[in-house]
Amino acid sequence: LSLSSPTHPNFIVSASTTGIPGHLLEDSQDLYRVMELAWQQVQDRVKVTEFYVTGYSLGGAQAAVVSKLDEEQGVFGFRKVLLINPPVSLFNSTAILDEMLAENLPGGPDNVQAFFDRAFRAFSEVYRTGNFVPLTGDFLYAAYQERQPPDEVLAALIGLSFRLSSANLVFTSDVLTNAGYIKPKNLTLSTTDSVTDYFKVANRVTFHDYFEQLFAPFFQARYPGITEQDLIKTLSLTSLEEYLRGANKIGLVHNEDDIILAPGELEYLLKIFGTRAKIYPRGGHCGNFEHRENVAYLMEFFQERRPMPFQPQPNETAQQSVRSVAASTIQSQGSASGQTPAQEIGGGQDVHFQIERLEREIRELRNRLKRLDHRIAQDSSNYQSANLLARSPAEQEPEGERVLPAKRPVSAIVKADVEYPIDVYDPLERFNRGVYKFNALFDEYVFLPAVYGYEAIMPDYLEDRVSDVFSNLEEIRNLLNALLQLKFERSLKITTRFLINTTFGWGGLWDHATDMGIPQHVEDFGQTLGHYGLGAGPYLVLPIFGPSNLRDGTGLVVDSAARYFYLYVPLEFDDHGERGTAYTLVNAVDTRHRLDFRYYQTGSPFEYDLVRLLYTTVRRLEIDK
Repeated sequence: LSLSSPTHPNFIVSASTTGIPGHLLEDSQDLYRVMELAWQQVQDRVKVTEFYVTGYSLGGAQAAVVSKLDEEQGVFGFRKVLLINPPVSLFNSTAILDEMLAENLPGGPDNVQAFFDRAFRAFSEVYRTGNFVPLTGDFLYAAYQERQPPDEVLAALIGLSFRLSSANLVFTSDVLTNAGYIKPKNLTLSTTDSVTDYFKVANRVTFHDYFEQLFAPFFQARYPGITEQDLIKTLSLTSLEEYLRGANKIGLVHNEDDIILAPGELEYLLKIFGTRAKIYPRGGHCGNFEHRENVAYLMEFFQERRPMPFQPQPNETAQQSVRSVAASTIQSQGSASGQTPAQEIGGGQDVHFQIERLEREIRELRNRLKRLDHRIAQDSSNYQSANLLARSPAEQEPEGERVLPAKRPVSAIVKADVEYPIDVYDPLERFNRGVYKFNALFDEYVFLPAVYGYEAIMPDYLEDRVSDVFSNLEEIRNLLNALLQLKFERSLKITTRFLINTTFGWGGLWDHATDMGIPQHVEDFGQTLGHYGLGAGPYLVLPIFGPSNLRDGTGLVVDSAARYFYLYVPLEFDDHGERGTAYTLVNAVDTRHRLDFRYYQTGSPFEYDLVRLLYTTVRRLEIDK
């Protein structure tokens, strides 16, 4: 089971009991609760022999806390726990990442918007070539791979990636808790309201700002008397030092050159974990996951069958009693059969390992009863049997209160006479956001189920053949528009590509032209209009088709009309309606099959803004070419 980070907007909305992520214990309790809910859903139909847990980056630190929680509550009895590249102090690590942007940003911190624009343009170039990645911080890495910038620019890109993730976290937390930090307090946002200006503000918020102005005040009100230094300790593995020293089932994998470790923190980890730590000389932060040696070690850690040293449980007397009963039972069974206990149980396996397995099974039966009492005793922030993932009514903001100014108002950051990279001419934004939501629902309930069904019944080989045929037919549109733009050299390449794939590729079933060094060049009537100087006009989100603008929407209509004459008429689709319907439906499903994008997959509250900017930038680059 793979869980998203408690700092991810989707997790904050769905599973956070505080709405203010960053508290190591509180976030790990949320993770543990989600794990238990998932296990409850499948435990009657899934047989589990053992449970393990691992986490990487911040998840590595959370895995340690989850392990301790499990020893106290006994739901899973994790046999092994692996921490991969965890921070020692989240406070220190986030400060390092914030500094990477501040210290390497050309022009200083006030130039973050211009640097964002440059990075996004670079990514748009990558996206234009078809190497699409989800709209997360990964797009900055894609831009880096394409451009290979110098080290200081790479450092700024890493810092900017972290800043974008932080902006998502801060704004989601602010809206969910009605903290009035960026969004005015008590202002209710609908799915059609613009959040573009909030994006500009959120991107200026450092993690230190978040800690001092949102995180610390919340938890100081929640736990009266707690100091900022106490809170900083809750963000650190040092709060678990005694437990980690003695938890032999917990292992550590890290890299000497990990950028998120402050001076002395690697030495601290080695002191705590000793021989349970595996440290590689290189790999940065989670950069060597796919290296053969690392993969082999990770597999060996979990597949190792040696018994783990016995870990004291909360009720030591009861555990010793269970151990004695299990041992005597195994001994008597072995004696009755005339064999040693190890031979009887596992053909030579260590008897202590078998004892521990029986202990876990007995503990699980006892803990099922304990958990019922435990849920009743816990408050709403822990285990509520009615709704384990809902905040208590006391934490909800009363309705009808007066709207109060935000602590970081838009007016302090956004200037009316300044054009920001995220700005796109979108006078119909409320309507467009509504259509965007409709498209997301249509995609989820109609389009994607059809795509998944298509992928399930069609072998990959046949899927590729169908895609190549439709791609080959698109060359007719590409050729017509290249000729209209007087791009004669490109027209010749498109013609050559079409002839090669139509003849040697058996009607386009195989794309031999690309293998021969003749890639596809997409041309449409929207680009043709732009080529002759027609502006994009207002941004539009078309039902089903998605991002567009007035110029490109007009071009789509013209291209569709032309397709009717050069394809539907010659193939007599009008006279054979079922043939035309089948072609249209299969083409639509194949087109969606070839697109990796999934609505709201990023979890970013600013996804609409980023998609709008990406589309607009890509189209501008295509026309400029």
